[in-house]
Amino acid sequence: MYRHYVLQHSFLSLLLTFSLLSFLSGSLRAQSPLDIGIHFSPQLRYINSSPKGEEPTRGTFTRGKDGLSMGAGAGVYLEYEITPHWFIRGGVDVSYKRNHYGVEKVLLEADSIARGSNQVVYTSIEVPVAILYRFDYLANGNSFLLGAATTLNRLPGAPRAWTSFGSRANLKDKIDYPAHTVTVFGGYEHYLSDQLVVGLEPYLAYVPTRFSLESATTAKVQVEAGLSVRLRLDN
Repeated sequence: MYRHYVLQHSFLSLLLTFSLLSFLSGSLRAQSPLDIGIHFSPQLRYINSSPKGEEPTRGTFTRGKDGLSMGAGAGVYLEYEITPHWFIRGGVDVSYKRNHYGVEKVLLEADSIARGSNQVVYTSIEVPVAILYRFDYLANGNSFLLGAATTLNRLPGAPRAWTSFGSRANLKDKIDYPAHTVTVFGGYEHYLSDQLVVGLEPYLAYVPTRFSLESATTAKVQVEAGLSVRLRLDN
């Protein structure tokens, strides 16, 4: 039921976005401040496990380790020129969030430790908005930029998990997603033609996500880093 709702909502969001882009594409030359772009963004997420409290002195418990995982995002966006240097950008993104980290199962009475790993993945539909500043154009027409962004809305899909130890029951209740994120980024843009621009934008995002799959620790994703590769139609 939940997955059906997510897929239906995601399809409607993408349909509305592409309909808007199709409508605007026929009149781009009359609306020179408005540009259309697409992007693909590899993502690197760092997972840190912190203790929930004192570890048990008897019995069996599980604890997480740190991890580093690759994901990816892609989307379409509109960019509007407010002044010759200031711009606003908004669109719809689809992100594949992958979170992988080591985990240990400690058997105190047997004085043994079994090692494994956890992986949690989910898809997120996001509506980001950003404000950015473009510096003066260089002699070759290229430019640098700086910006900041947040998410107006986020719709996470049903998560899936592969765990070495523990149950995957009620997985959705064990994950705390952030409603909003904060992102800072820079960039360099190069003109492939009079109107087509390619840009590289490294970014750093604060994405506080929490996984409560282990009995003695909590896994957290605080920071996500990535590189957005963008193609923009400059009118």
